[in-house]
Amino acid sequence: MRPYRIVFVVCALATAPPVTAQDSGRAEVIAVVEAVGVGMEAGDWASLDTLFSDSRGLHIIEGSGVNHGWADYRDNHLAPELEAFENFSYRWFSIEPTLDGNAAWASFRYELSADTGSGHIEIEGRGTIVLQRREDRWRVAHLHTSGRRKR
Repeated sequence: MRPYRIVFVVCALATAPPVTAQDSGRAEVIAVVEAVGVGMEAGDWASLDTLFSDSRGLHIIEGSGVNHGWADYRDNHLAPELEAFENFSYRWFSIEPTLDGNAAWASFRYELSADTGSGHIEIEGRGTIVLQRREDRWRVAHLHTSGRRKR
């Protein structure tokens, strides 16, 4: 290797921003948030059971409706809703996480489309999710989504 190439590589490495624990934590939180959206789209109860807190203190708010605890939301809201949907697509994106110790929160956008008994729906919305780190895992402690029909 020529000397000027070595100098270039050394300079490039010296000026590259370091990968921090914060960066790693942000990536981990984004992966969990994405997994929640994917699990909901698939109706994958087993994976979602591991992502949500089992506390009734967990609130899941959609628009102005609220469910208390994951089991209440899963059994009385999400499962019946998914049964009524055909050709269902649910995508969470533009996830912007913030971490503070064992807590993290993120805002995100979502798009939902499905065929229902009353016709096709397309919704765009925003959400906020709060995660708590327990036993070396991030779990959903609060979720709020609100959307409207696409224009």
